[in-house]
Amino acid sequence: MISKDQSIITQVAAKIAADLTPKTDDIMTNIANWALAFDATTEALLGVHGMSKDTSTTSGFATEQEATQSLQEAFGATEVTNMPQAGGFQVRIKGKQHGPIPAWLNEECAKVGVTEVWDNRDGLAANPKRPWFKAVQGDKAFWEPRKRK
Repeated sequence: MISKDQSIITQVAAKIAADLTPKTDDIMTNIANWALAFDATTEALLGVHGMSKDTSTTSGFATEQEATQSLQEAFGATEVTNMPQAGGFQVRIKGKQHGPIPAWLNEECAKVGVTEVWDNRDGLAANPKRPWFKAVQGDKAFWEPRKRK
């Protein structure tokens, strides 16, 4: 039997896993990818809150590192270090993220209410005037703040 808190966390993990799962025409691949994402997400969320998964189910991985590596390979993910957040606000990157999220971006997005941006830093070498980040909805663009001399 799981507690009400564990039940809520499990439901949230299921939704996150569904969002992380790339959709293909092969239903069995979709299910397998979802199961991997669900297992890792559930374990991570429960761990953050000092809880553990029911020991009657196993993921099939010997270690958490093995499970993480499998997920990274399956979804093409990379580990991102957490940057300081502006008052608990954390902007989301849509598409491919090109490095850690700078703290100034969280602050600027929080000011104007932008919650999701495209990361354009990969094209800065070709076009340095291009905005570093662009809001997914609306026309807001964000450049690195100028340094005061």
